[in-house]
Amino acid sequence: MLDTPLRLSPSAVTRSGGCPRYRALKARPAQGRANGGRSGETFRETFGLGPLGKVLDLVEFDGLDAEAALARWRGDPSRDHHPALVRWTEHAVRQYLDAQTNGIRTEPVLQPVSRTWARRLDRPLDGLPEPHEEIVHGRRYAGGGVRELRLTRYQGVEDRPRDEAEIALAAAVVAAGGPVLGNRWGTGPLLIGRHERPERVRVVEVGCLDASSNVLFDDTAEAAFAAYEEHASGRVLEVATGEALRPGTDCGRCPIIASCPAVPSVPGLLNIDACTGPRRIWSVTTSRQYHTCAPIPYFHDLNLPRDAAREESGSTIRGRLVHAEIEARHARVPPRACAADDPLAGSAEATVDEPTAKNIADDLETRLRHQMLGDHSFVCPMRHAGTTTGVEIVPEHQVVTYDPSANVAVIAKIDLLYRIGGNWRLREIKTSRHLYEGDLLQKYEQIALAVLLSAEGALPGGRGGCRVELERLTATGPVLTEFDATDPELVRAAREVVQSAVARWHSDETLATSPGKACRDCGFIRWCPDARTDAKRDPRVGVGT
Repeated sequence: MLDTPLRLSPSAVTRSGGCPRYRALKARPAQGRANGGRSGETFRETFGLGPLGKVLDLVEFDGLDAEAALARWRGDPSRDHHPALVRWTEHAVRQYLDAQTNGIRTEPVLQPVSRTWARRLDRPLDGLPEPHEEIVHGRRYAGGGVRELRLTRYQGVEDRPRDEAEIALAAAVVAAGGPVLGNRWGTGPLLIGRHERPERVRVVEVGCLDASSNVLFDDTAEAAFAAYEEHASGRVLEVATGEALRPGTDCGRCPIIASCPAVPSVPGLLNIDACTGPRRIWSVTTSRQYHTCAPIPYFHDLNLPRDAAREESGSTIRGRLVHAEIEARHARVPPRACAADDPLAGSAEATVDEPTAKNIADDLETRLRHQMLGDHSFVCPMRHAGTTTGVEIVPEHQVVTYDPSANVAVIAKIDLLYRIGGNWRLREIKTSRHLYEGDLLQKYEQIALAVLLSAEGALPGGRGGCRVELERLTATGPVLTEFDATDPELVRAAREVVQSAVARWHSDETLATSPGKACRDCGFIRWCPDARTDAKRDPRVGVGT
């Protein structure tokens, strides 16, 4: 047996859309694991359901009731959790226990199991020469010939998409797995104890937001193994042999980022010396959220459930719908210029029922979106392509650049990257009712970041070889502005904007909240004890921006 077997969990075989190479590396613990947390700071917890498990352990194995368990967890002097994480954990614990009492079948009576379950497959899969281990994480119960795994979810489980590979792998491990006795994340094989095969296997998911539950699998062990062969074995092979590189958020945890050919490395990009600290991810979205209220990026990282509808406004809806429509048009094959009379794909449509004030506002927004889409045709990057050969157009392109000096992965999601002939260009598209006449680099950090990445050679075309464009669609017409990334003064100003934005975020160890008007549009207001509950929200906020 190899000393460094593959090790997979059910989440490893889901269709995540992440980087195949990273998933293959993650399945091999001996290859190394990058620390994606933020050690040595106030808020160490990086898994939003982590505290839930600790409190439930106190309930199930120490015999405490929910409130006593929460009190002991809150009083642990070795931990100092953000108040929003505390409030979410209190809610999640109560909802889980409510689901356990009222929603999950309780016959036969099951007892909690403290040790994780895992199994080792010494028979290599076809095309996979290595034996491998499979492990499940969740709440475990057994009794009366039944084994049950409960998977905790942040949201409710109603209408949650199923992934048959994930379910089948989980069921097979529950059917055949033994207790893990040691070496959970070590480089060698897991030490797995003996077990008796259950008569029945159950996999249940529990929604910690609303105490909902859903039975994913309830059958014999033999049925679990059959489901594994049908749904999971091929996906295991696919994950284990993944070689494609797809830069994205996985880069924040990948052990080979410094040598990855798909991720340009630019030492000193952010002017921060923190190479020995844990790796972090920064994007313009991070900056925008941070300046709205410092802990918001952290809440996103924790995956705290949020009220997305609360974050919507007329301007955000407009921008999203116009972007989606333009993206659909730019993805056409063969590529062609957008025209004012192009039929809508449907994303920019809206209907008006009664002539209420809100519907009148919605109607005006619909007309403005249609106007902006028509205006885009006058500045569409493909309008001058004609019969030029070598046309390449990539909508919604994601670029990751690594600064090893700061140990930060910078993620930029570009509205449009395109090449006509031998010339590369990057374009950001903004929708706004009124035309902004101030400093565009300060107003649109995406442009400052794009100029800096182009100047550093992190974009196609080499140093400064990718021109940057800002397309603004307004109520008074389209405006196209170009930025030359070979202009030293422009690059200096862009560098100052980006480095200033990153520095404030990177050095903040307190993540203090900023209660005020921003609370009315914050999707995390339910969990934040500092939120201004008197900040009433106008559903039309942002319509005029």
